[in-house]
Amino acid sequence: MLTKFAFTILLFTQCSTAEDESHLQPSNKINQGSLTGKYMESRNGRQFSAYLGIPYAEPPIGNLRFKAPIPGAPWKGNLKATEHGAMCPQEDPILKLPYMGDENCLFLNVYTPQLTTSDSRSFAVMIFIHGGGFVCGTGNSYGPDYLLDEDIVLVTFNYRLGPLGFMSTGDEILPGNNGLKDQSLALKWVNQNIRAFGGDPKRITIFGESAGAASVHFHMFSPLSRGLFSAAISQSGTVFSTWALTDKKFVVGNTKKLAQYVGCSTDNHYDMIECLRSADEMKLVESRRIFYEWDIEPLMVFTAVVEDDTEGSFLPDSPLNILKSGKYANVPWITGVNSAEGAFRVAGIHKDKKLLRELDEDFNRIMAITFISKDPQFEHIAKRIRKFYFGNKQIGENTILNAVDLYSDIIIIPATHLSVELHLKYSKQPVYYYLFSHSIQHSFAELIGVPSFRYGAGHLDEALLQFPVGLMLRAMDQEDLRYSRLLISMWTNFAAYGNPTPETGSLITSKWEPVTTTALEYYHIGGGVHTSSNLYSERIQFWKQINKEMKLSMRDEL
Repeated sequence: MLTKFAFTILLFTQCSTAEDESHLQPSNKINQGSLTGKYMESRNGRQFSAYLGIPYAEPPIGNLRFKAPIPGAPWKGNLKATEHGAMCPQEDPILKLPYMGDENCLFLNVYTPQLTTSDSRSFAVMIFIHGGGFVCGTGNSYGPDYLLDEDIVLVTFNYRLGPLGFMSTGDEILPGNNGLKDQSLALKWVNQNIRAFGGDPKRITIFGESAGAASVHFHMFSPLSRGLFSAAISQSGTVFSTWALTDKKFVVGNTKKLAQYVGCSTDNHYDMIECLRSADEMKLVESRRIFYEWDIEPLMVFTAVVEDDTEGSFLPDSPLNILKSGKYANVPWITGVNSAEGAFRVAGIHKDKKLLRELDEDFNRIMAITFISKDPQFEHIAKRIRKFYFGNKQIGENTILNAVDLYSDIIIIPATHLSVELHLKYSKQPVYYYLFSHSIQHSFAELIGVPSFRYGAGHLDEALLQFPVGLMLRAMDQEDLRYSRLLISMWTNFAAYGNPTPETGSLITSKWEPVTTTALEYYHIGGGVHTSSNLYSERIQFWKQINKEMKLSMRDEL
């Protein structure tokens, strides 16, 4: 079992398998100035160039705190782009990691097969948006070692998190969505500069996991990101996930509660934000604890909001209205889920017997907290939810996998299914739907929960096969390695050709076709690969009815 300390060290350092010890270094020139990177090697021993810690925006500090990002200014001399920039201020509520990071954090990393600028080849570009619930994470964690076996340029980056990235006053003082606006500016930077690194600006695929997956989906609806990418991949998250987009009044209320906590008056928004600009960033980040009502829930109190339709708005209307209007990025889209998405949340409860007992004994109240519901009628809904997943059984050691199904559905699966339904109805571009069910040797959930327990294909696990993040630095077994190569081959095919399976062979043994009917055909990645349909149909129908009754964002719109 890897300790949390060791994982932390691995998570926030470059996870390269090897580095060229040569004194020679790649150099380049972009709009902002000259820069020098370093050579690295991929998993299969391919040499590539890495340019790290490039500032794509001005530091969002001082008067720029809580403002939309400003493009990075030119630098003097030569930028030594051999070390990662700082991660954005954060603490990790899932792994219980303490405060870390710096507000001067808007940096990106470019990894390219181009070894010299005389190389005239042009590669498809993949921009990865990290997850972490909009409260933690960094692009630095997602190393290039596996993906750079293929002919693509990889870009990763940081964006503002938590209150620093997602607070809102609901008006022009602080419209909100600054973390997403950071992302949009990073996409724009790539469009303007990637040709210098051998990237093809006409073939840019954005992809992300969890909150990064929802972010990818948000960019498909944002006027700020229109025309900046040609394909998209959302792994375990969409804009219709109940945690991704919240009511503006909820976020504004949380902003005022935080302001009061740090000693700022809430009498008017202008003075409140001016006061918050001088507040200690550590106190702002750690203030999320004042919102907890049970364990770490509600987990997400500062997320995306619909802004007023003004210049510079990231999301001027609801995603559903934008989708119906046709004013979205009409690009090919891959989206899907892992079979045990809820494992990361259940694992922490499973490990703490007190929390597990409370979930059983106080289920109705905990569900109301999870759904941020003050409706007195919610108790009836909570009872139905418990009956559906647990019947008359106690919530305990013998029903852990039932709890995994419950949290999988609360967090990810039905919302993703709805997203596919809506795109099938309104979009003209292909949608590729998948289920990932391969249980990897060292799941993310094992770091949080009971190490000996097999939770299934959990949240983040497929990304651990795409990037050398922490746990996956240990040797993969042959099955993990096969699925790693399979995922990377399909994802890079999609980036290069707009089709994840342009041809089949010994690795990709069957074609992955886009969704064409309301049965929502999906590509099952696990036990080999094959096509199926009607994913978790009973569970999906149950949540359609529940969400109709709760009048949440994931309504049955069809």
